Amino acid sequence: MQELIKALIKAKSEFNPIQKDGTNPHYKRKYATLDAVTPALGKHGLVIIQTTEICEGKTTLQTHLFHESGERITSTYPLPEIADSQKFGAALTYARRYAVCAILSVTADEHNDAEATATPKKTEQPQNNIRPRKENQQSRIQPTKQAVTPPSINPKDLRVKEVRTLLNYPLDLVKEWLHSRNVTSPSELDSLQIDELVKTMCLAWAGNKFEHPNHVTNSYQKHVVDAVARGVDETTAISDWMEGALAQLPELN
Repeated sequence: MQELIKALIKAKSEFNPIQKDGTNPHYKRKYATLDAVTPALGKHGLVIIQTTEICEGKTTLQTHLFHESGERITSTYPLPEIADSQKFGAALTYARRYAVCAILSVTADEHNDAEATATPKKTEQPQNNIRPRKENQQSRIQPTKQAVTPPSINPKDLRVKEVRTLLNYPLDLVKEWLHSRNVTSPSELDSLQIDELVKTMCLAWAGNKFEHPNHVTNSYQKHVVDAVARGVDETTAISDWMEGALAQLPELN
């Protein structure tokens, strides 16, 4: 994959600033269409082709980065199970953009954390307790207002947030996944569903780091799931797994 990597390095040095020039119809948010990277890719003999395929009974997005030499990198991304075709189309559009960002190792935009939607913060309006004193009216001492302690984040929300941040996984895709389960936050899921969400995020990140989809699943099971079962901290296990996956990339042909 030497020719592809060389061409990609040159192309990335020529990428134009990525602007938010599209709108997500489901969440009404601006996002980047990634048109800024297309000219540089074509200049250096690179092209991205995306298709959908059925893998193990589930619909996946296949993202291929081809070089004119014949070399290529392929990313497999599991799509959320959404019955509504319009919402599925919106999720697919966002997934395609995220897959392109992942395979090119670029960042398009940032969003606020969705996991906090279960406990939204309210902005406290300042109050003025000073009132004009009428004649013969004794002054009143206003009681000191006690500080409001913010509610602690739910452990399930915190777990998903930590893993999502570590993987740089798009927030909107987490929301789409939660919506497909008819919930609005990870705290509403059971432990097995949280495990499924974490696995979905991890496999999406690793989709273009292995030659075959089965290698991704087996590697995740061995280096993350089994490690956590032995008592290793989950984020530590995922971080070590990511480093190992990135270290073996140059050896792929």
